[in-house]
Amino acid sequence: MRRWIRLVLTVAVLTTAAGCAPAVRSDIGDGDLTNDWAGIATPKVFVPRAGECHPVAAGTVGQGTEYTPVDCGQSHEVETVFVGIFTGVYGVPDHSPAPGSSSRRAARTDCDQRVHEFLGDDWQAGRLRLEVVVPSTTAWNGGARWYRCDVGEVVSMQDRTFVARTGSLAGALDQPSPLRWGCFNPSANAAGDVGILAPVACTEPHQSEFAGLYLEADLPYEEFAANADQVHEQCRRVVADYADLPVDDDLRHRFGTIYDYPFKDEWDDGNLAVRCLLWRDEPPLTRSVRDGGTAALPVRQG
Repeated sequence: MRRWIRLVLTVAVLTTAAGCAPAVRSDIGDGDLTNDWAGIATPKVFVPRAGECHPVAAGTVGQGTEYTPVDCGQSHEVETVFVGIFTGVYGVPDHSPAPGSSSRRAARTDCDQRVHEFLGDDWQAGRLRLEVVVPSTTAWNGGARWYRCDVGEVVSMQDRTFVARTGSLAGALDQPSPLRWGCFNPSANAAGDVGILAPVACTEPHQSEFAGLYLEADLPYEEFAANADQVHEQCRRVVADYADLPVDDDLRHRFGTIYDYPFKDEWDDGNLAVRCLLWRDEPPLTRSVRDGGTAALPVRQG
């Protein structure tokens, strides 16, 4: 409104000056009706802030109008660990980074590292999920160039729905934690697909234990999913390292493996981490096999 009034007054002065303008009276002003108006400030682009928590996860595209952070001591689903800008090595595309784009993948790589430092270990090693949030198309067209690294607690390894929690996740995986994956009793269907991984204390009878993860080659998602034997082979090596076992011909006769991998949209964005679990049905295990050697996982007969 102020800008419109200013333009009208300027036109009025110029029009008057073209005719016989009366003398300027010094007691009512200096004759310049525009020099006392403050300039219009350049609109500021909204940028989220690290260290804030959010009642509801934003999804992969953030809207400034939905930005309602809360103190991390209050109930929330995700915590913003880091906010970066799409510049330099991360590129500046001409539109909000699309899923699977090089800019989106670069942002995830950066977020993986930032969240690792924040938690004290890979977020995939615990009941957690990283979500990389980028501006909406409208915000991008308005000049927004940020990306947001959000992390939150999820229901289970297979149900990655965020759950409400209180308190910051800073250092959550830097020590023993209930958020770390541990031991499980899996249930499988007739085809051998694991339907449920029920968590259980490693001191209780169990058949499975999380051993670690590996980064898969940057393959198309469909090609990776079709190579189960290769994934099991990789996971056997992860378990061998975890349990301090020799990698020899007996390795496949000591245990089986279960693996968990990202959803396709996560894979396309550059999350190539595969979680590996050992599996042994009989006799059930009653302690962790970590560094247990051949005594913990002897060769199975038959």
